[in-house]
Amino acid sequence: MTSNNLHFGHFSDIPEYREVNRELVVQLLDRLPNPFVHVDVATGAGLVPQLLVEEATARNYQGTIIGLDRNIDALNLAREATPGTADVRVKFVEGDAREIPRAVEGLVPSEGADSVSIHDAIHEIDGEDAQRQVFAGLAKIAKDQAFLSINSSFTSTSMAVGHSMRGHGEWKLHFVRLTGAKRNRQVETLAYRTPDDYKKMISDAGFKVVHEEDRVVQLTKSALKAISRYPEFVRGMARDLTFTHDLSLAELSDAMSSAVDHVRFDVVPRIWYSVIAQKEASKPA
Repeated sequence: MTSNNLHFGHFSDIPEYREVNRELVVQLLDRLPNPFVHVDVATGAGLVPQLLVEEATARNYQGTIIGLDRNIDALNLAREATPGTADVRVKFVEGDAREIPRAVEGLVPSEGADSVSIHDAIHEIDGEDAQRQVFAGLAKIAKDQAFLSINSSFTSTSMAVGHSMRGHGEWKLHFVRLTGAKRNRQVETLAYRTPDDYKKMISDAGFKVVHEEDRVVQLTKSALKAISRYPEFVRGMARDLTFTHDLSLAELSDAMSSAVDHVRFDVVPRIWYSVIAQKEASKPA
């Protein structure tokens, strides 16, 4: 396996992952005008724009979708996988989630976008201050009464279902064994915040939560192997490990994928926490 084969596209093609995001996109599109302007931050391989194009086309909607990501390789995948249509224009741009207004300057109408999103990515932003910066940036480019959609499977409740904790624990245990690593339990891997933490950040940025739900997704072993090929996930899950010898990202990915074969369960459930919020109207000066 080469590093060129490591990207989020493997996981975004997994049916159960696409569907949990489609359900949120449908909830969002139900609230949007026709035509609409949408900005998707940390777009990765372009899953949210793809779903928006599909759902908008089914409704005969017109729109403009802008996908933002800092990873050039991911953007190239997104452009290839997400052609626009005669009615729905799609544009992908390079930029950091913490610098959203600058990244989309000149691409969004002066009054702002009708909707904004960050799906399955806020937990990859290190530190609460940086996460708040992301939400503030989303609010800045959104018009009054615009909608925000966000989801994450990395919350304090994401493994509070069935044998999720045991399944993920076995996966990590065998990954440690295969790499000969030692764990430092004082080090956080990816940020596991409470749903209330995220709601507070969203509220502080000027949005009011209008819809929230937990959706249980049954992740097959194929899905676990697919996410093992996503560099940010591999780095995050290895952050609390010390290795006895240097291992490349591709080697870590291979070990993480192989560790899936040692998990006793055919599927591992995980909860996706999803929110739709609406930007509150600006107060008159």
